[in-house]
Amino acid sequence: MSILKPAARRETSEPGPVERPLLPDGSRPQEYILSRAMLGKAFWAFLRRRKRNTWADATAAIESLEKQPVIHGIEHVPLSGPVAFLPNHYERKDAVWVGWGAMALTTAVARHRKPADLGRMHWVMTDTWADCYVGPFHVDPRYLGWVLKGFGDIYGIIRMPAHDLPNHDQQRGRSASALLEIFDALKNGDCVALHPEAGGFETLIQPPRGAGRVVACLDRRKVPLIPVGVYEEDDHLVINIGAPFAPGAFDGLNDRQSADTTMLTIAGLVPEHTRGVYADRYAALMAESTAPEDLVVLAAS
Repeated sequence: MSILKPAARRETSEPGPVERPLLPDGSRPQEYILSRAMLGKAFWAFLRRRKRNTWADATAAIESLEKQPVIHGIEHVPLSGPVAFLPNHYERKDAVWVGWGAMALTTAVARHRKPADLGRMHWVMTDTWADCYVGPFHVDPRYLGWVLKGFGDIYGIIRMPAHDLPNHDQQRGRSASALLEIFDALKNGDCVALHPEAGGFETLIQPPRGAGRVVACLDRRKVPLIPVGVYEEDDHLVINIGAPFAPGAFDGLNDRQSADTTMLTIAGLVPEHTRGVYADRYAALMAESTAPEDLVVLAAS
């Protein structure tokens, strides 16, 4: 749940909470709500500028859910060392904030590795966005950026310039600085996770310009680059972790080819009805070859 809602998600009907229909068995659907205790601790840390343990807080949030996420493919995650995760940006209107998928993946890795081998987890997010609302009130991107910076400092979040603001093209220096932060984190043996789409909801969308170049740069760092599919099934959040891309898989690909290769691989990790703009192309690729290792070559062609 998030009180920060883009304009596209604002309710056009009468105000008030949205009543979600009961499940076929008569039970109520999963509720994704951060506890007041956790929010209070995070806010107190924000005021005092004290760092918090991302692994621990994510795990506590996930353990508070009545229905635990389903994790597939955790064996693809190395037991130690740096990893770059590439999940889709799954979010469902008024029900599942994208942060729940992030916390579920973080928790899965925390449970998979020994505490001594965890390092830190750095999620990458935009430093603000244009269409943020608290209830009916629009939040100025400058003020939102200040808040996000504070929480980013607490949890080691790496902030990229927002691609939906008019001044994005003038933020190349900030983009380069964020990329260096990602490289430094990986060099230190930490984990990094970023959403190539930089936005979106229940179905896959095309990443913004530059996302493919970032993925290609990560590939050149010779760290495991792992695609992740995030979706819901039977009222459970599902984290489907794919096999790492082969080293050098993005050599010679341009920005759009790298982005499409990433997203088509993620498309194979989510249900057909959530593949969005990549559904037809993924189906065509699978008709050409059923061998998963051929997907990257075909996607770039």
